[in-house]
Amino acid sequence: MTLIAHLSDPHMDTSPHRLRRLEAVLAAVSSLPDVDAIVLSGDLADHGAAEEYAQLFATLPADIPTIVVPGNHDHSETMLHSQAQAGLNPALSGFIDVGEVRVIGLDSHLDARVEGHLTPDTIDFARHAASSAPGTALLALHHPPVPVGHDVADGWNLENTSDLEALIVGNARIIGVLTGHVHSALAASFAGVPVLGAPGIVSTMRLGSRLNPIADDTAMPGLAIHTIDGTAIRTVFHYLSPAEL
Repeated sequence: MTLIAHLSDPHMDTSPHRLRRLEAVLAAVSSLPDVDAIVLSGDLADHGAAEEYAQLFATLPADIPTIVVPGNHDHSETMLHSQAQAGLNPALSGFIDVGEVRVIGLDSHLDARVEGHLTPDTIDFARHAASSAPGTALLALHHPPVPVGHDVADGWNLENTSDLEALIVGNARIIGVLTGHVHSALAASFAGVPVLGAPGIVSTMRLGSRLNPIADDTAMPGLAIHTIDGTAIRTVFHYLSPAEL
């Protein structure tokens, strides 16, 4: 079995408050004895600034294989430069192999736009990475390909869902999609596989299409723990307690 800690939307802004929320979630991850990898599904930095990425990459654990993908708040050039500065492999899309599971991170963000899109090059990258996976494959991207029931947020999701559907249907190795963006735990089905979204670290989306604000930044940060056993995925969503912040 493979255990993956799935985090999303830390929105680092160099403030002690947001750093503390991320550190608390990572402490929860480190308390588990058998986490094989961490997936961080976007909105790494709140303004796409170099100092925000520096704070993030200095905080992520060095002893657990980790893959990150950008979200709509991220900035491509700055993120790549910051990864290099931190001694990491600069990439907006990439993959890591964790046992028999390949986690394929896909860049779905468009600089200065909220909605997501997978370019033909990104789709081709995913197709080749999935086809050459040692066993099964998970896709990780920021923007969900399914609606979540919020009148505003549902206009900000992945645009070209048909391209993602064709990718999944065309490769039996792909067993699931991991997402973020909506700051809410999410479980759905798309193209015959589960879509699993991690809760937000910085805040939680309010129910009922509420706005002003759309998200509650006093809600407890959360994470998802995915256990992959062959082609089956079991997921537990966990929210921290106030005592852990």
